[in-house]
Amino acid sequence: MINATLGNGVHAGDSEPAPVVLAVPAVSMLPCSDPSPATGRFAGQSLVEELLRQQEDRAPRSRLARTLGLSPLDANGLAWLRAVQAEMVVGEILARLPEGYSVFHSLPIRNTAFWVDHLIVGPGGIFALSSKTRWDHDLTGSVRTIPVGDHTMPYLRDARFESTQITALLAGAMPATAVVQPMIVLVNPHKIRLNRKPDVVTVIDSPRLRRWLVGRPRQFSAEQQATLTAVIDDPTTWHTPVRTSAPDHLHARFTALEQEVSAAGVRRTTFTVLAAALGASLLAIVTLPVIVSAVQYLAAP
Repeated sequence: MINATLGNGVHAGDSEPAPVVLAVPAVSMLPCSDPSPATGRFAGQSLVEELLRQQEDRAPRSRLARTLGLSPLDANGLAWLRAVQAEMVVGEILARLPEGYSVFHSLPIRNTAFWVDHLIVGPGGIFALSSKTRWDHDLTGSVRTIPVGDHTMPYLRDARFESTQITALLAGAMPATAVVQPMIVLVNPHKIRLNRKPDVVTVIDSPRLRRWLVGRPRQFSAEQQATLTAVIDDPTTWHTPVRTSAPDHLHARFTALEQEVSAAGVRRTTFTVLAAALGASLLAIVTLPVIVSAVQYLAAP
């Protein structure tokens, strides 16, 4: 059993067969930080678009439901919300990379049902990052899967598949020996324990991601980085046509939804506390005469 504290980067191997390749409709391309024709899209935007689309299909909450603090999201919607928040956390970290790095988000992988959450091109190589969250306990599992609750998820296999596909897409611009390096970024986890020596996929915690990326030894020249960035920034590399949305409007709608969820939680907590206080008061009112009678009885000569 390997007990590896996340942060310095833990590699996790995967020998499962590649996922079935599926043709899917165009998904938005989301470059983030460099001046380019596709800038302005934010980390997690494709998930935001889907979450908001799902919300349009839901009936609005009644006035009573809003008063009682019923969440505007069901369990599935809350899972999507957490996924968006994880991508945004990683996006904020990547936005703080020093000059010389190009960062892209939510790139759809041609002819598959997959997209890469974050793609980074820097002096130390090209990295495909998958953001994951909800790991507030130690992880214990095999190098093929990662346990989430009572289920095991093939995140390691998927990360390896995605990097292989992206390497093939960029082959014409990639240096001869270079490959896209797959990574899984766990947002604020504890530790991960794997049951044999890992390899291939780098698993790292979000607080140490920036330092890890900056610390990679130089692999690309400035000219090679520029060539790769230009290919990645070309929408035809991923899907054609690229679906466009208004990022500011989407971000504002998502922020409003986040605030609704938070406000509903505060209302539920308030009603819970008030209900407990009311219950305690009613109990005191009911039991007070009994207590008084008992005291009087005991005090009687």
